[in-house]
Amino acid sequence: MGSKVVIVGSYSVGLFFIGKVIPGIGETRIADRFFQTFGGKGSNQAVTTAKLGADVRFICKIGTDHYADEVIELYKKHNMYSPSIMQDAETPTSVGTIFVDEKGSNSIMIALGANARLTTAEIIHWVKQEKDPFIVGFQLESDLGMVVESLEAVSKMGIPTLLDPAPAARLPESVFPYITYIKPNEHEAKVLSGIEIKTVDDAFRAGEWFIDKGVKAAIITLGEGGAVLVDKNKRQLFKAVEADPIDTTGAGDVFSGALMAAMVKGYSIDKAIQYASCAASISITRMGVVESIPSPEEAQILFNKTFG
Repeated sequence: MGSKVVIVGSYSVGLFFIGKVIPGIGETRIADRFFQTFGGKGSNQAVTTAKLGADVRFICKIGTDHYADEVIELYKKHNMYSPSIMQDAETPTSVGTIFVDEKGSNSIMIALGANARLTTAEIIHWVKQEKDPFIVGFQLESDLGMVVESLEAVSKMGIPTLLDPAPAARLPESVFPYITYIKPNEHEAKVLSGIEIKTVDDAFRAGEWFIDKGVKAAIITLGEGGAVLVDKNKRQLFKAVEADPIDTTGAGDVFSGALMAAMVKGYSIDKAIQYASCAASISITRMGVVESIPSPEEAQILFNKTFG
């Protein structure tokens, strides 16, 4: 396979409200502070993959507003801006609002905006611009039908796929054979499989459910419990890398981006999961998402220290 990672997905402006408690239904609370940042699961993963040294093509759709101007500058900074980052003059750039409490837990609501206008035909057009992509990564922050169609089309082109099924949504069973790697957390795995995950054995059972449906490998992240890998040949637990969390927002995106960056560099799937765990563990010790992504040196030092 080639050396290019292709990531299809969303960009959303992140509007963060930081306070002691996340407001419940009908509640108004005063935040301790506010800041704006770059977000969107696809964008977070693409920036992570690029920042960690991989060659990335990001396929997305943004508006023509000032939010779009700001993120284009970000993509240029990381040498990942290209015409596959399309602008829609009729629809605003997506916006997400993130509430973070004093324990680092978060709650998020997103208006998809231009993300919802991305089409399968556009995705296939840009994928075909690459001679031999290493992998194509997807999430579920765009139109679900479009993601399902695109996964099938890309897989039929002989290109490995990775699906990070977030935000959680049920998928038609027909799509699973077109997924090479699936990377849910325990909540997303429950939504997809119906298996409640309270133990490592539960995670293994959920992983086997995905394999039975036709997925080649399932990587289920368990937060402080680490991650499990299940494929046709093995079931393996990877312990979490210790960290003191400040903000867990985007940690799953950093994990996915780092996983693809490691695989394209030639890491085995086992080592890639360990590398991704290191990158994600660094990210949760910092506020924000893009701002929290480690440098290649930081990720490699922690990887060598922990697993070398």
